[in-house]
Amino acid sequence: MTTNTSTWQASVEGGQERLDRWRRMLAGAPAVASRRRQRRQNPETNVVTGVWLHTAARAETGRELTEWEQSFLAPLAGVLGEDEVRALGQAYREQRDANTVALVPQAVVRRDLDEPFTPEDVAARIRAVGELAANQPNVAWVNRTRLLAGEQLETDAFSEAADAYGYGLTLFNGAQFGTATQEQTDGSAPTDEAATGSPTSFRAKLEWDGFRCREAAGDQWGGRDEIYWTAACQSHNYRFHTRTGETGEVSSNNDYPIPGEHGTGRMAFFDTSFTGNLSALMITCWEADQSNNEWYTALGKALGDAVDSLSLVDFALNFVPGADMLGYMIVAMDFLATFWEALRNHDDMVLTRGFALNRSDLKALYYTEGRRMTLQFNARSSGMGHFALHVKYTGDIPPGPPPEGSFQFLATGWTGLLGSSFTRDLDAACLAPGSATDVYLFQGDQYMRYDCRSEEGSQRRLSDGWPGLRGTNFTSNLDAACLIPGSTTHVYLFKGDQYVNYDCRNERAGIGRLSDGWPGLRGTNFTSNLDAACSVPGSSTDVYLFKGDKYVRYDCRNERIRNGVQNIIAGWPRLADTEFAYNLQAACAVPGSGKDVYLFKGERYVRYTI
Repeated sequence: MTTNTSTWQASVEGGQERLDRWRRMLAGAPAVASRRRQRRQNPETNVVTGVWLHTAARAETGRELTEWEQSFLAPLAGVLGEDEVRALGQAYREQRDANTVALVPQAVVRRDLDEPFTPEDVAARIRAVGELAANQPNVAWVNRTRLLAGEQLETDAFSEAADAYGYGLTLFNGAQFGTATQEQTDGSAPTDEAATGSPTSFRAKLEWDGFRCREAAGDQWGGRDEIYWTAACQSHNYRFHTRTGETGEVSSNNDYPIPGEHGTGRMAFFDTSFTGNLSALMITCWEADQSNNEWYTALGKALGDAVDSLSLVDFALNFVPGADMLGYMIVAMDFLATFWEALRNHDDMVLTRGFALNRSDLKALYYTEGRRMTLQFNARSSGMGHFALHVKYTGDIPPGPPPEGSFQFLATGWTGLLGSSFTRDLDAACLAPGSATDVYLFQGDQYMRYDCRSEEGSQRRLSDGWPGLRGTNFTSNLDAACLIPGSTTHVYLFKGDQYVNYDCRNERAGIGRLSDGWPGLRGTNFTSNLDAACSVPGSSTDVYLFKGDKYVRYDCRNERIRNGVQNIIAGWPRLADTEFAYNLQAACAVPGSGKDVYLFKGERYVRYTI
């Protein structure tokens, strides 16, 4: 590690320099002049910093502290020293008296120093912060169902806001996937636990899974970036702080493993018997070239301990998961970010990310590809680089059935496709006529007949296996396919503005224009370039046709559309807020089922019950 100890000692560990930084921050100015732009402050959310400074000022003036106040000051006093804590209290008091404090809420500034804060006071302010901060740009609300469907965890706008504030908070919403009961998991009678609604506990475990350096921070002291990570986790009856070892000589556009916990190599940073409703996690990315890592580790633990002393964890995490939870996370992260800003070296901290996970979130993560989520630590706009951290779930299977309508991967749900190109981007799919187990899958100039019972498939060229198509443009790149309703021998194939009625027994193809052969589609945009088609389960006359975000149910006997052209989410509501609500690639009735349909897009599929 390229550590210039003398520079660090002179510029940061000296108490006067830290006090000067605090004075500038209290007045709303940057802590230091550096290439990193000033952290965007929201005084109304910086409640805990204000309470801490108020308490330090009470100590500095000799007022008797309550037991709670003492527990609040003690962790940081152990790292900074009592003299520096009192000096911080004096600086706050002097600027408070001069009416120049802009860092913390004015309601805190105006509180008389004779009046101590209590946990109840802080709790009330946290509720207000939760309501205020819900729409902050550095707060991301991620829909669990969209996450299962493969949507990215965060947007560019969120990453930019997280950089501006010094931290980003991710919370999850949308469908709750429910808790498990014994009856749900093994078919036996409900237990008392199930009857009372008590959730089944399971081992929840998150591990470091490496990171990608998208853009290096660029060490200003002449070395190359050396990256490490810290994590602080809280759940019901569980608290854990950790720091990883360093990954040295990091450069742009490369992937790196994480060496695990400093000194032990432990890869898990969250590992507990999960029974509570929510867990809070905060992860910070550090560029270590000029920092005293041990001192920062002690500081990080002290900040976490100070937040713990608020005595609100069980309340906020396990009973009120609304504005109180959001408020708790925001004030805790603002507190941490403010202290990092005051005490860091010029090039040390990249970014802090916080997120809250409940049972549904862990279940969504378990059923996500690779059981992995990626957190972006993107501080490019402030010159501190961009790092993508991979976090992997390695705990127990979350109790209960998979989320309803889980969007699974072809590679894992259709194991016979492994090793082929059919694990993603299908062109079309349809039931194999006369079979209760088989489907046809089409891709490019190839097709596969797949046995869904034995998970086996055989791949051939379309022109070889469907000889009646030779000499037509239907030997590659189909748009859609479906079994002809009520038939055990014929399928429809679609491409462009044409379709084929194919006799699989006699290998004959009858080609026509969709607008001629399907007169009920005239006047709609379903007469060309379909996305997918599917025979309606249980019907001997109807098919579904999909295009864009619309679909029709077509009666092939009476040549009419039933109920008109509709949005996919109107007729298939569980697809709302997912990528399956538009631009499907293939669809197929489930063999042997009278009510289920497979929908395909990219490398995922969903089994949907009509």
